[in-house]
Amino acid sequence: MSDLGRKGFGDKVSEAVKPDSQKSTLEKTKETVTDQVDKVAGGVVPDNQKSFGQTLGDKAQSGADTAKSDAKDHQATLADTANEYLGAGKEKLAEAVEYVSGAISGAKEGGEATKK
Repeated sequence: MSDLGRKGFGDKVSEAVKPDSQKSTLEKTKETVTDQVDKVAGGVVPDNQKSFGQTLGDKAQSGADTAKSDAKDHQATLADTANEYLGAGKEKLAEAVEYVSGAISGAKEGGEATKK
C-alpha cells in the first residue's frame, strides 16, 4: 500500500518486470515522470508522516540511488587509473624500444669496426 499521491508498489514492480523493449515511448516517459515525482514526494514528506511500508520503500530507493551514484564515481576513477597505467606502459615500452634499438646499433657498429 502506498501513501496518498505516491506511486504504488505494484506499479513499481510491474514496471520493473516488463522489459523496456516491450514498452511504448509513452509508457517509458510516464514511468520516468512518475518516478521523479515519487522521489520528490518521498524527500518532502517526513518519515514520521509516512506509512511503514512507504518509509521502507523510500529508504530502499535511496540506498539504490546512492549505490548507483557510487558505482558511477568509482567507474570514472577506475577509468582514470587505467588510463594512467596505460600511459606509463606506453612510456616504458618506448624506453625499451629505444634501449634495444641503441643496443642493436651499437652491436652493428662494433661488428663493422671489427671487420676493418
